[in-house]
Amino acid sequence: MAGIRQIFYRRRAVENICKITRTMAVISTARYKFYFNKRSAIADYYNSLAKAAYLLVTSEKPVEHPLLKVNSSGRSVIFAVGSVRGLCGSYNDAVGRLVRVHIDRAIDSGKKLDVYATGDRLVSILRQHNIVPAKVFAGSEQMLSDEQIDTLADDFVKQYMAGQLDNFGVVYMRFHSVASQRVQTLTIMPLVELIDDLATRMTLIWPWKLTFDDFLLSPSADEIIESLAEALIRTSIRRCLIDAALSEHVVRMLAMRNATENAEDMIRDLTSEYNKARQSQITRELLDVIGGTGVLE
Repeated sequence: MAGIRQIFYRRRAVENICKITRTMAVISTARYKFYFNKRSAIADYYNSLAKAAYLLVTSEKPVEHPLLKVNSSGRSVIFAVGSVRGLCGSYNDAVGRLVRVHIDRAIDSGKKLDVYATGDRLVSILRQHNIVPAKVFAGSEQMLSDEQIDTLADDFVKQYMAGQLDNFGVVYMRFHSVASQRVQTLTIMPLVELIDDLATRMTLIWPWKLTFDDFLLSPSADEIIESLAEALIRTSIRRCLIDAALSEHVVRMLAMRNATENAEDMIRDLTSEYNKARQSQITRELLDVIGGTGVLE
């Protein structure tokens, strides 16, 4: 009887876990759709910025601006984006390993690298790699607010224009499809590298037949470069955060679906085991009754 009781309690515990994982899968599915729609909504704007920036840096008359130059201060910054919540597999581990690679390269080249990070879970992973972030953006339920993104972007733009920063990149989980999410580094500054990435890998601009000189600009290109660059930098950071959130919910959605399927298999096995044990108990009780009746006769 004790064995049957244990099987019954185990099955009930697995059923409760199954309810939780199924609910989490549904929530992650809804949030995945939300971020996917948000990503699609800014796609055209993002692509237009990329095209305008590409035309600007490839114009016949070079545009001189501090954001288009290469600095040599010996200092770089990595902004690492982790998950907001757990139960998303090796998401944070993958981000942490890539950050470790950047730090090792900086040490080998004798340069200074500051790490900014989001999410308490990523911070704990970074500490396992002996990495202490210079600043942590914690307490955000979903992603950084527009005000935080603007403040972050403005701060690094000022540092780069002052020659105090050589590189600024975002380490995040890039969303390719539901079946493919890969951790990567998107270089935001120098701005030329960001534009090259957008023009050749993220946005299909080639072949682009127009040139920047074909447009009548008011004000001139020299005057709009800074506002265009800042808009592109802010939008790129925002796009990375959306991709990171989108990838997080996809990973969790698939993980919770797999956990639900495994729990359902376990429930079926425990139910079969329970029925067998219960049937054996009933058979023994019948044999005891029949044996007792024979003794009485």
